[in-house]
Amino acid sequence: MNTPPPTTDARLAAGLAEARRLQRLGNAAAAGLQLQRLRTEFPGSVAVHKALASLNAQAGQAQAAVADMQAALAIEPGSAQLHCELGCLLAHYGRFGEALGHLRTTTTLQPAWPDGWYFLGITLVRLNLGPQALAPLRRAFELAPGQTRNLQALARAEFSSGHPVDALPLWRELARRQPDDVDTILKLGESLGRVGEHDQARDLFAEAASRQPESADLWMALAQSEEDRGDRDAAEAAYEHALERRPGWVYPLAGLFGLRRGQASETRVEQAIELQASSALNDADRALLGYELGKVHDGRGDFRRAMASWDDANAARERVVGRFDLESLQAQVEHSLRVFDAALFAHVGDPDGSDERPVFVVGMPRSGTTLTEQILGAHGQAMGCGELPDMALIVRSLAPAGGPSQVWPHIPEHVDLDALPAARARYLEAATRHAPASTRRLVDKSPMNYYLLGQAALMFPRARIVWCRRDPRDIAISIYGENFSLDERFATRLDGIGHCINLQERLMRHWQQVLPNPILEFDYQALVSDVETQARRLVDFVGLPWDPACLQFHASGRGVQTPSRWQVRQPVHTRSVGRWRNYTFALAPLLAVLDSPPQPAD
Repeated sequence: MNTPPPTTDARLAAGLAEARRLQRLGNAAAAGLQLQRLRTEFPGSVAVHKALASLNAQAGQAQAAVADMQAALAIEPGSAQLHCELGCLLAHYGRFGEALGHLRTTTTLQPAWPDGWYFLGITLVRLNLGPQALAPLRRAFELAPGQTRNLQALARAEFSSGHPVDALPLWRELARRQPDDVDTILKLGESLGRVGEHDQARDLFAEAASRQPESADLWMALAQSEEDRGDRDAAEAAYEHALERRPGWVYPLAGLFGLRRGQASETRVEQAIELQASSALNDADRALLGYELGKVHDGRGDFRRAMASWDDANAARERVVGRFDLESLQAQVEHSLRVFDAALFAHVGDPDGSDERPVFVVGMPRSGTTLTEQILGAHGQAMGCGELPDMALIVRSLAPAGGPSQVWPHIPEHVDLDALPAARARYLEAATRHAPASTRRLVDKSPMNYYLLGQAALMFPRARIVWCRRDPRDIAISIYGENFSLDERFATRLDGIGHCINLQERLMRHWQQVLPNPILEFDYQALVSDVETQARRLVDFVGLPWDPACLQFHASGRGVQTPSRWQVRQPVHTRSVGRWRNYTFALAPLLAVLDSPPQPAD
């Protein structure tokens, strides 16, 4: 009896099964020939085009893989699944902009499918559009709260977008689901620290380290948490525990030097010098180690070795992040000068009920901003908020989608006055997080906010601004020897620091002319020379009655998360005034670019 020929569906299924068998055997070429024959015989088969896309992707043939998926989608253009798969493939190859269109179509075609929202959200994150990623990631979590992947992506996005209060319960839930996952514990502790719960963060890390005592990462996090709380001895012990578990790890070694500086252990200093001399040390570690080892040499009075260590650190950091782009920064300043003019503020005016609580402490880093905030924060009617990231996050969220956010505001039309109420509410939510109801002043010590005072003034035209000033030579030496954020590329070169000082001066003089806010120029040298007189002047400027507690700020026990954390826990001293004199041999690049160079008589 004759066997009937296989049906079309059966032939297709058998052919695909044979291709998969060949692929499992490692014979990709034969599998490819099999799939090409099937494509000729079944040109309308989505499954064949998808199989070819998978095979080409595994072979590293990106263009062919994308073309195969596009062919599959052309057959079924209304398929949410295919739009999602093509979007994910494009994103895998870094073609995020193209991927977005397909992923948005996915969510339109199938709005109750959590995977579509998830992949749309993480693609926006990869495009550095974190604020825009929040809505799709929140939707993915809402649709599938049991999927840990969705929970984790949302927690990361909430935190990175400046919503630590919203991120905190998500990290708590993740820690409940996976209590021994070190990365989750670290992120939960970081979120606790961001909202000012330093004791809770410390307890979390201590308990986790007791359960997983061999985790160097947990001991490192505990050490940093102890530093935030002001316990130098406990921090030192935790750093040593981290080093014992990961010998030669630069992070805890640098942490130890930051604690003790010139009094650092000779054994650890010799270890660091040996590491620094090794060509095997990667640039990220070289930079971190060089900054802190330079402080050890500085503390010991060996200034040429200190500068050599900082030179090495900054050269390494520049290799990691790239050179300082002066032209771009100048363009950003020019945009702000042009957009934020007196006419804009006259047009906006002073809305009814404008909040006068914010006090913005700005200036070049290392100009005395931390000391200023600590003095005000010790007042019974003021709240020291630390370095709030929220003004910068608000500005980033206001940048037009797809626009040049690094040069915000690019044109006057980008100043969105309708967004001001929501921006005010967001900022005040962060600033008042730990403030008693009776608090009359909220002190935000974010030095680089001097770039953003135009936006701050639109939001809070009655806020007060304290501009911290200091000898530019002392500023430059302090910045050059500090491990600053990777975004602050100017800090890797003395001439770059000088240019930044010039731009800061130009911006601040402009703000003095156009902003409705009062601005106090507050000199570091004058402050440390006569603390009470200057503290009274500061307190009077922010509109508060005198409080003697302002002179005892170093005994407040408040957490401090800046490079000045140990200095401001001591009574005020003048040892840092004129520190530049130890480094006159290195200052030529700085002095050559300063618009207002210091007088030689200094």
